[in-house]
Amino acid sequence: MEVLKFGGSSVSSEVSLKNMLKIVNNYDLENEPLIIVVSALKGITNELVNLTKLLKDGNQEYAKVIRTIFEKHKEFIDVIFKEEQTELLKKIKLVENDLLESVSNILKNGVTSDKDYDKILSFGELFSAQIITAFLNKNGLDFSFKDSRDLIITNNVHIKAKVNWDLTRTVVNSFFSGNKKSYVVSGFIARSIYGDTTTLGRGGSDYTATVLGAILNAERVTKWTDVNGIMTADPNKVLEASSLENITFSELKNLSKFGSNVLVHPDSIDELSKHNIPFLIRNTFDYDFKGTQVINQNLSNKKALSLHESCCLVGFNNTAKVPKEFIKQIIDKDWLFFRVKRPQTKDKSYYVVSEECVDFFKSNIKANDNDVDILNEEMVLMTITGENMDKKKEVNKIQEKLKSNEINLLGFRRFYNSISLILDKKDLKKAVVLLHEVIKNDEILLV
Repeated sequence: MEVLKFGGSSVSSEVSLKNMLKIVNNYDLENEPLIIVVSALKGITNELVNLTKLLKDGNQEYAKVIRTIFEKHKEFIDVIFKEEQTELLKKIKLVENDLLESVSNILKNGVTSDKDYDKILSFGELFSAQIITAFLNKNGLDFSFKDSRDLIITNNVHIKAKVNWDLTRTVVNSFFSGNKKSYVVSGFIARSIYGDTTTLGRGGSDYTATVLGAILNAERVTKWTDVNGIMTADPNKVLEASSLENITFSELKNLSKFGSNVLVHPDSIDELSKHNIPFLIRNTFDYDFKGTQVINQNLSNKKALSLHESCCLVGFNNTAKVPKEFIKQIIDKDWLFFRVKRPQTKDKSYYVVSEECVDFFKSNIKANDNDVDILNEEMVLMTITGENMDKKKEVNKIQEKLKSNEINLLGFRRFYNSISLILDKKDLKKAVVLLHEVIKNDEILLV
């Protein structure tokens, strides 16, 4: 069995769905069932997030957003189907009614909780999974819809729920045991041990696919997206960026954390690595291209450059004690936060902080507290990732390279398979090309 995950851009146009058909037709579904996990249509999750904000604020514009969501799905159905889809429209109407009922309950209670947030966001995947199932069946493929909330059980934490592996394993094995059908499964959403809808966080549809793949011991899990796998750099910023044929799971986890062009849920990476299941990242719009294979074995010494463009530095006097609870809240929210070294600076400890963390710092630190500085927020984090680097020599080489090109290195941090560099945003355009030339020309020193 294989598991295929199609992201929002891969399920949101007639072209992408025709490509999906070509991809799925390469499988012998009669002898080997297939699981397809889908995300919401492109832009719908953002509409649903906006809906929760309007409901929380009591803004009457919420009704307009609901109409927009309904209209987008109906217009999409009209585009991909050339004739009336009575049965599909009935199913879509049930999802619409469930959304309206959820909105009505929220308005009645007057508060939008994390539980409400998860419930509202779940509708994107419920809409798309029903539409994709009908589309595949209309084109001669035998698929059934399966609500992932009936398969994946989590704790009772909302917005970023944790999978209860024992319960989920029991449910998934029970459902698929002896089951030779192929399924379209809604990604991103699950159900708590108390029966409430939960969501799995950013990249949650990846996690859905890998949970199923790990439990069912899939031959591989493939993420179909809109880029040719993992690139050596952001192709929008570096014209000479190229695809990596192979990387390790540890490299992928690092790239995802530090701004890769392909976001992958970190728990997905851990599970696939633990079960030694290959993970492929391929392009729906260039399906003949092999993309990037992610495995445990290091088959290449190539490097990749990732960017995190919205961050700042926070400095603490070395005599100051940062409250543990303060740090714990940041870690629990999975925000970018780690200590860096600043050249020729000894009196303070400096941390890289992501944009979403800045407001948290500002609201929890006294403005007149001389022990803490929130520095220039116009900063960018660049990270070079690759196994077996001599990182100490590499930092020296990078410092010399940047200095010779009049680029100031504000700070750095060596990790076990990467080096993170802090630069001013004004140097971004020049620095990213320069550093990509370094890794492309294999100037990175290897152990």
